[in-house]
Amino acid sequence: MTMNRRLASARLACAAVALGGVPLRATADNNGHAGHDDRDERDHRDHRGDAPASVTVSFGAGLNTAQPGNAANHHVLPAVTRVRKNGVVNFVVAGFHQVMVYNPGVGPASIALPPATTTLFINDDKNLFYRGIAPAGGPPPATPATANPSNAVNRTEAVSFPEVGDYFVICNVRSHFVDGMYAFVKVR
Repeated sequence: MTMNRRLASARLACAAVALGGVPLRATADNNGHAGHDDRDERDHRDHRGDAPASVTVSFGAGLNTAQPGNAANHHVLPAVTRVRKNGVVNFVVAGFHQVMVYNPGVGPASIALPPATTTLFINDDKNLFYRGIAPAGGPPPATPATANPSNAVNRTEAVSFPEVGDYFVICNVRSHFVDGMYAFVKVR
């Protein structure tokens, strides 16, 4: 009897496809049982379907060299990220960078740049939402520098956004910011 039902079900699915119906996507549940799943990628999005709950952002990449104008490394991709309220952005940090996220209302012109000769880092804490792991030392606020493990190696920093708004994200390394290493996270 079970074999007849499977055969009938398969014939109906073939007929639906032949008549222009939508093909079914087969899945397996946690117990390995096959079934039908007509959900699409909106499952991880909010009720409006426009903002995912979790996003990955590349924070630098490739050639982790210190020269100015290093387009292969001094960037945040994508330049604009959308995530839902209470969602998470996973910053995948490649090399010597520090993620800094500012509250809504801050933009490139708002950042107080120190003179190039005084410091490697910007450290503008006004309207700061999140200070990432310092690439040359232990975790904030003032843990001494470490050689093993080093924070300058590739890592991921997950940041949750509990409020709606447009958050400005920069690399706190002064020369990287000057090269344009910044982006926005739009929380909806």
